[in-house]
Amino acid sequence: MKAEGDKDHSGELVEMLTRLEELHTELAAVIERKIKCMRECDVAGMSECTANERELVGKIGEGEGSRRLLTDRLARACGLSAQKARRLTAAQLAERLPAAQGSDLLAAAGRLRSLTTRIVRRNHVAGRFSGNMLRHMDVILSAMTAPRERSGAYSSAGRTVGATPRQLFETVG
Repeated sequence: MKAEGDKDHSGELVEMLTRLEELHTELAAVIERKIKCMRECDVAGMSECTANERELVGKIGEGEGSRRLLTDRLARACGLSAQKARRLTAAQLAERLPAAQGSDLLAAAGRLRSLTTRIVRRNHVAGRFSGNMLRHMDVILSAMTAPRERSGAYSSAGRTVGATPRQLFETVG
């Protein structure tokens, strides 16, 4: 038989999963904005996004801690040991709850799982994008700072004489 507190614990857990879903939705939006800033070479925007991302990740970490505590509490209320409670999946926990509560738990966990998958994919894109940007900048800086075969001088018109000048377009493509 289920303990009377199960209903409260499962409701709290669903509320926490919903709060985590909201935080993950915000995080996904920040990652999308960061990718947009990368495309536009908006350094200030990228910095702002990174700061927002760090703040959200911290809040998500706190929420995850609360989620684990609520899951443990609910699992113990269902008669499981603390060790078994930590290894329990949402589906396994939902099986031990009344149908409506289990359904709510599975729906909230599914939405959160879907969001985290999307975030992982977009973070991968952002990582590749920033890696490509850094490699490109390295090529640019190397081309601009590379020693020339022979040194040149400036003419009275301000043009280099005696060396082949590199055009900026040749450097950045």
